[in-house]
Amino acid sequence: MRPVINLLSYFAQLRNRPITLLVSTTGDTGPAAVHAVNDASNPLLTILVHYPHGQISDFQRKQLTTLQSKYVKVASFEGGGDDMDWPIKETLLSSKKNGGKGSGGSVEGGRLFCGINSYNIGRPLFQMTLFIWIYLRMAEKLGVSPGDENSLIDMVLPTGAMGNLTGAYMAKQMGVPIGKLYCGVNINGEKNEKKSQTVFVSGSLPLFYTYSI
Repeated sequence: MRPVINLLSYFAQLRNRPITLLVSTTGDTGPAAVHAVNDASNPLLTILVHYPHGQISDFQRKQLTTLQSKYVKVASFEGGGDDMDWPIKETLLSSKKNGGKGSGGSVEGGRLFCGINSYNIGRPLFQMTLFIWIYLRMAEKLGVSPGDENSLIDMVLPTGAMGNLTGAYMAKQMGVPIGKLYCGVNINGEKNEKKSQTVFVSGSLPLFYTYSI
């Protein structure tokens, strides 16, 4: 997330054009994005985050709502975690249609609107490098020769909208000897609709709280 935000901040400054990021979050993307935007401290880069009321943890809500920043606006909405995706998409398409073409988002009155959820290609591109690094470290630890296709390394990862999984899959498709990809997800019917040669396992599993990065 942070490298993508830093790139957007750089190009906003380079082109002298304000960028507003539109985000819908169920607790992970939002906190990471608002803190990255705040740390960028660029008057040309702002963010508007939406989260479903009562459907994120108290800790995640505080990560979003206790940050005092002139670059960040946060709003809750009634509904499910994915219910804001379509309005944001409509806003981006509508702004682009009314304001002209933009690179990587939509333009209205000189301002660029950009989505920063997992569908932003910058997210999996940077996440892909993470899985390459993980593979190299694990190969070193296991005594495997890097690139050995006879010694595939399986990976286990958490995923929300599957952006993280996409980054791992892209690395695998590019030739990194990754074996199976195991994902942990919350209960979400949309994941079942997208499965392909995938086994979903449900049951009582331990819960771990982690920081957004």
